[in-house]
Amino acid sequence: MTSTVLNVTNVDAKVTLLRVDHLKPHEKGSPVYLELLRKEIFRDGMLKYPIVADKKTHVILDGMHRWLALKSLGYELIPVILTDALKDTVRVGRRRIHRYTSGIDNEITVEQVILAGISGRLMEPRSTRHFFRFSKFQINVPLHLLKKNEAQDVSKYIAKLTLKESRAALEQWLDEISEELDFLSKRTEEVEREKKEFLNRVKSLSNT
Repeated sequence: MTSTVLNVTNVDAKVTLLRVDHLKPHEKGSPVYLELLRKEIFRDGMLKYPIVADKKTHVILDGMHRWLALKSLGYELIPVILTDALKDTVRVGRRRIHRYTSGIDNEITVEQVILAGISGRLMEPRSTRHFFRFSKFQINVPLHLLKKNEAQDVSKYIAKLTLKESRAALEQWLDEISEELDFLSKRTEEVEREKKEFLNRVKSLSNT
């Protein structure tokens, strides 16, 4: 398989162009979220973010809906960050907050994710959240670099959700974001208080 490394500056991970059909999803897509993303990509004329996949199996770890959007629009290539999911200590949770916390409700292994992708027994939409050593970054790759071809049918990868269920899933995603922001806000206040107390101690020591 041939690939092209994109020249992306000021990032801590290498982005490679891979064929869309060489990648494997591990979970199903949400129909409403997919349509929102399709419209955004078509409107912007570019893909803003790369997806992340396991370099050994090419199972998608992050960016399922971006992959589905490009595949359904007929593009042949997609920007990918390849990582060794087992060796690079990729953490898996069920909610965004699990980036910072752990608990019984988020116990899932990266091995389970890889197996779902390899076997084709896909998990439900947005059932996993993956946390990496690198941060997400924009690449803004123009669509013409991704080689437009015939649109592909992706229905087998899409969950059968009613409009009500799809809206509920979007609301849940917004709740997760709010939950994470609330956690970070409280954590920021805690750290700022610790810093203030430490500076007061240093000042007191200097006066003594």
